[in-house]
Order: sequence, then C-alpha cells, then structure tokens
Amino acid sequence: MTTTHASARSVEREVAHYDAASVGMRDYAVFGGRLRSEIDFPELVRSPGEHPDWTFRVSSRQPPATRVELVGERRLGSEHYRLSRADAGFRLEYSHAGTFDISADGATIVWYRRDGAPLELVRAIVLGSALALALELAGLLCLHGSAVVIRNRAIAFLGPKHYGKSTLATALTAAGARLLGDDLLALQPGPPATLRPGVEGVRLWSDAARALAVETLCDTVIEGVKTTAAGFGGAVQALRDVPLAAVYVLEPTRADDIIVSVERERLSAVAAAVALAHQTKLPDSLIGLRAAGLQLAAAVATAATVPVWKLRTVRDFGLLPTIVKRILQWHAEEQW
Repeated sequence: MTTTHASARSVEREVAHYDAASVGMRDYAVFGGRLRSEIDFPELVRSPGEHPDWTFRVSSRQPPATRVELVGERRLGSEHYRLSRADAGFRLEYSHAGTFDISADGATIVWYRRDGAPLELVRAIVLGSALALALELAGLLCLHGSAVVIRNRAIAFLGPKHYGKSTLATALTAAGARLLGDDLLALQPGPPATLRPGVEGVRLWSDAARALAVETLCDTVIEGVKTTAAGFGGAVQALRDVPLAAVYVLEPTRADDIIVSVERERLSAVAAAVALAHQTKLPDSLIGLRAAGLQLAAAVATAATVPVWKLRTVRDFGLLPTIVKRILQWHAEEQW
C-alpha cells in the first residue's frame, strides 16, 4: 500500500507553480462517465478513453468579457459564490477560487484561476457544483450526500455539512459495504431510481479521519482543510448505475434524546419528497425557481418508489460500530 500525504500549504504551492502547458490531460471515471482534466484528481480512478463526457481546462487569463444574467447567489461564512447565464453557457464565480465557465451542454469546464486558490477547493468545486450543474442539464437530480452499496443496492445518506454523511459511509465501507460516492450523488429518478457511481473517495474532518484510521483503509490520504481519503478496496469501480434501495436523511442527536444509538422512521411520500428537495447539491438560491421546480419534480418521482427514512444517530465515534452493525442488519433483513 502506498499512502500519499500533502499539506494544505503544499497544495497552495502546487497551484502557485502550476503551468497548464506542461501538464498532460488525464482521464478519470466518475458519475457514469469520463472526466478529462488538466489537473490531477487523486480521489478518482484513472479511465483512459477516446471520448470524454466532460473536459476540465485551466487558464491563467482573465475570464473573457461576456454578457451575463445573474441566476442566483449564496454566501457560506466568508465564501460567496454566484451563478450566471452567459452567452456560451453558464458562469460560476467563487470568491475563494476564481471563475468557472461551463458550456451550455455541460461538456466543457474552464477554470480561470485565482492566485493562491487551493487545489483541494478547486477539485471540490469541479466534483461538486460544476459537475452537478452539468449532470442536471442532462436530466439528473444531484443530492448532497454519500452512498454505499449493500447487497448490490445503493444506500444513500443525506444531510447538511457536519451531519456525518462521509463518516458513516466510510465506517460502512470498513465494515464490508462498497463505497459508491461522496458529497455529490447523481440520481436518475427512474423508475427504477438509480445512482451513478460517483467520487470513489471521501473528504473527512480531521477528527473523523483519526477515529476511522483512514490510512489503514485506503491507498491515498491527502491532508488539507479536510482529509481526502481515496483508493478504498471496496469502492464500486463501474460506469453503470446502481439501483437505489433506500435513502436516509440524517438527524444527529444527543444521547439523552434517544433510547438507542440509532433509530429510523420512514417518511410519508410527501415528507420524503420535501426532504429530498431540501438536500439538493445546488440550492434554490443559486439555481433559481424554474430549476428548483424541476428538482422538486424529480424528488417526487423518487419518493414514489424509494423508501426515505429519517435516521437519528448519536454523534459519538465510539458508537459507530454499533450504528453500522444496525444499518447492515436492516438491509440484510429486507427483501428487495
């Protein structure tokens, strides 16, 4: 096993000395297709081929002047990002990373880089908002979550930041499940509803990475604002969709408020559709009401055929083995 470590500072130095002309293109398998990129994505699996579905390029120039129409914007702490329609497609502007121009068909992404932007952040944007936009242009619903495969069926975990989605998916992978994706889940509502294989790595906060001892579970560990862990032996390395068996909307809770360490409650079809619509990767404030309406329609279609559960768990790393065991028991007992 080869383990790679890189600090956030070294990532910044890598960007500062980046020369796009000297770096060859690389092909990676992700979201049921192939991404061709001028920068390395260590969390993805190489997949050489002739015809990429998406191409990611880097430019040191200023973004080209073009007419833009603001679609929406969002602020998260000190970060500010906005989405606009442009003459040739869409423009995503990130206060901490630069500008990303996306073609009208979603097939080409050009990053006009901001000096000092960490590659960790840039990779997260490409594999997050940028490809989410491209996938939704193709008719998929993109959810903010992590997923594993149990008994050849996908199990998804949704929730806001800090709710433990990646931690739970990693713990389940360590217990024998197969990792299907992290952070962005590309859902085909169906019927039948399916998930495309996504990023075959996870991004964990440092305390979770230590508690799970990710360096013993995977081939690549990259330190940064979050720890990126990739190369899990149980990852789903495929280019085809996986049937979706269940969705869990996480609700972390205190030990005083729950009798057992984990419990689930099935949501009604209406509540399930609303829950899915609230956990999209691209929020309403960014994409506008028309696109949000399409997301809601896809959520309704999914909730009609897939059980959606509220999952209440105690936030305690020591209880993770018990929580994982119970989830595995639930899906060993159910008939699909």
